[in-house]
Amino acid sequence: MRINHAILIRALPADRLEDFVNDWLAQRCKDYHSHELWRGTGDMGRDVTGYVTDRRMEGAWDNFQCKQLNKTLSEPSAFIELGKIFMHSASGAYSLPRAYIFVAPLGVGRAVQQFIAHPERFRQAFLDRWNTSIAGRLVDKQMIQFTPEIEAKIKAFDFTQVHWLDAARLANDPACQPVLVKWFNEDPGPSPRGVVPAEIQADESAYIGQLLKLYSEKGPGTYPDAETALASANYGTHLRDQRTRFFDSVAFDRFYRDSTPEEYLSTFKDEVYHGVVEIHGDDHSDGLTRLSQVMRQAAILQASGILGKHAGPQVKQGTCHQFANEGRLPWHR
Repeated sequence: MRINHAILIRALPADRLEDFVNDWLAQRCKDYHSHELWRGTGDMGRDVTGYVTDRRMEGAWDNFQCKQLNKTLSEPSAFIELGKIFMHSASGAYSLPRAYIFVAPLGVGRAVQQFIAHPERFRQAFLDRWNTSIAGRLVDKQMIQFTPEIEAKIKAFDFTQVHWLDAARLANDPACQPVLVKWFNEDPGPSPRGVVPAEIQADESAYIGQLLKLYSEKGPGTYPDAETALASANYGTHLRDQRTRFFDSVAFDRFYRDSTPEEYLSTFKDEVYHGVVEIHGDDHSDGLTRLSQVMRQAAILQASGILGKHAGPQVKQGTCHQFANEGRLPWHR
């Protein structure tokens, strides 16, 4: 039965929701140069910030305001939280954010949804309501008057960039997949099989070059290029099998690099390496025997965790060819 991740996100304590969102932003490397978690008092209306450039808050940035509540985000709360941004920006603490996103696992109230759907109506409500509904609720026991500086910030802010995410929307974001794996042991499922191109690719030339040397040493004949080996009765099937294994491992890497935390794939590869390195280092009668023994061992070793569950023999064997490419476990010495 599939896990309902939205329910699990709704059950997180408030500080853990901030950690969850911070991990989510870490996966959005195409959107952000870096990100930062602001914890506790003195956050100036920021929970988690995503920085578009290395200028961080002096450049374009987005604010993710986490509201783990026992009900939907109310209209007064939405005005107070966003009002803090205008107050602190007017005082010179930071520039206006490019976007402001309410992360409210239970969602937002209908009135908030309506304001977000009507950006200019939202802006006008801030201008109209500041002194009556907002000024006395931003800082404890203080009235934050509607100054020209605050008015200028409200007028300058792009209200089309106010958004909201509930738990379901957050869980369904593709960048959230690795976070669900990390936090809730979500199984991303099996990787697709690799596609073996007809032409030899640059990223496989190193290990294939090593195999050609092994074929030539074993004989009969010499194999100056892959086409010669593929056409031969002695090694054609062998080389095709190795290419299948290599591209299965490449497809495996690509799939889990996008769907699991970064350390999962590196841990998997380390386990494969340590599972075969002793066999690779043993004395063998020739290089092809070494390769054969390593492949036998790779096929039967069991890596741990979710990736180990989905790594078939050919993926682990193809990973060994990646090690040969890198010079970590070369086939030809």
